[in-house]
Amino acid sequence: MDEPQLIKQRKLSVTEEQQTTENNETNKYTKAPIDHWGGCYGRWFRHKLLDGILVGTPVLVTIQRHRTPSRTKLFKFFSFLGTEDFYTVLFVFLYWLVDARLGRLFGVLLAVGFYATGSLKALLCLPRPPSPPIQPLEKAYDWALPSLHSSLGVICPWYLWLYANVHYELSPFQMGVMCFAIVMWSFGVMLSRLYLGVHSPADIVCGGIVGVLVLSLWMQVDDFVDFYIGQRAELQIKLFLAVVVLLFCHPTSERGNPSYPDTCTLTGVFCGIVIGRSRQRSRGWPALLDINPHISMSSFLMYTLARMLLGGLVIVLTKMVVKFVVKPLILQIFAWCGATTYSGKQYGAEYPINKHYNSQFLLPPIVEMPTCEKEDAKAEEMEIKGESNTSSSSEESATSTGSGGKNSEDSVDENFQLAHVFQGLAADGVSWKENWNYDIPVNQVVYGMMTYMAIDIVPQIFIYVGI
Repeated sequence: MDEPQLIKQRKLSVTEEQQTTENNETNKYTKAPIDHWGGCYGRWFRHKLLDGILVGTPVLVTIQRHRTPSRTKLFKFFSFLGTEDFYTVLFVFLYWLVDARLGRLFGVLLAVGFYATGSLKALLCLPRPPSPPIQPLEKAYDWALPSLHSSLGVICPWYLWLYANVHYELSPFQMGVMCFAIVMWSFGVMLSRLYLGVHSPADIVCGGIVGVLVLSLWMQVDDFVDFYIGQRAELQIKLFLAVVVLLFCHPTSERGNPSYPDTCTLTGVFCGIVIGRSRQRSRGWPALLDINPHISMSSFLMYTLARMLLGGLVIVLTKMVVKFVVKPLILQIFAWCGATTYSGKQYGAEYPINKHYNSQFLLPPIVEMPTCEKEDAKAEEMEIKGESNTSSSSEESATSTGSGGKNSEDSVDENFQLAHVFQGLAADGVSWKENWNYDIPVNQVVYGMMTYMAIDIVPQIFIYVGI
């Protein structure tokens, strides 16, 4: 299906199909927090962004026609370079081996990037490219715009480039090699999302814009951030309170969506970095190249292997032990409070929600119909269906529009409501005692402790064993 047909079909949801959809309680709009911003302006902005997503469909179809097994492997590799797993390994590699200060700042910046992008995803709730005609090569469990891969693909590689230019004196050859690697990494990650059919060009562009804005602001404050997190732990209370406030302000995602839980996990990583750094001496524990910047390549590779293996083993054991202790404890605390819990990760795996655009994905109309027009539409629909008594159909119409908020326009799918309690923990906007995602506090504690070990304890182990 070409672009004009897709756009025309989508616009039926706010023109010709508006009346029938609003009078059919089984059809529900996919609502988002931005729908309530600025009257109709939030919905208007969301409609325009969705049009931008659909406009890119012919581009993705063209790319899809040129898929080959070898190209698919290459772009899946580039896509991996934009995942949390890769950034985790890169974070500890930088901190343990290259530059401890760079590693700390890289970890904090990663948390900032997750928060900025995740909050926009949950705010907009926009779908991934239409499937069909697109055949995605990866499963997607969260919303599309802006692309997290794209924003981090700008933030992380180019921060390394800017940091190296400011703090190191590299030869022209080294600068050329590093620039080539950064360009391939950054653009490879973004192009891979188009090739795999999980993001539209609009998602990539918006993600890149978010990345540029975050990185531009970060370059103004990174020195201050490193100084501030180096203060004593008792002086960080304001910072931790700010994290709590930011999480409370973050829009929630529907049950099974990993966007908000991943952001909470990264706040745990951030807290682990802050606590670990605040317990160290003035300059902190040095990385390998901080101690010996002129080490030979063979020795560097040997130390790299030893540190990554030993440090990785310590981190994995920490994760197992802390999770074994913390998970039952948190579940018991929820039980003492009389709250019911669920696992967001398990729920998302068992009940995946299709995040790709299809005919069932309807946005709320930009301008809502007045009540009188909805009553007239209901009456007219009943007449067409052969209702013999016009008065009874009018009574039905008044009941459906006026009683108990049953109208689909006023009803919000439980998957897209904001939590009334701490954002994202108690899902679906129900009683505070129901449906708490216990994965969020468990992962915050577990990954916070893992990060603390990587920042403060593991470097001391390296010094003790002589590596």
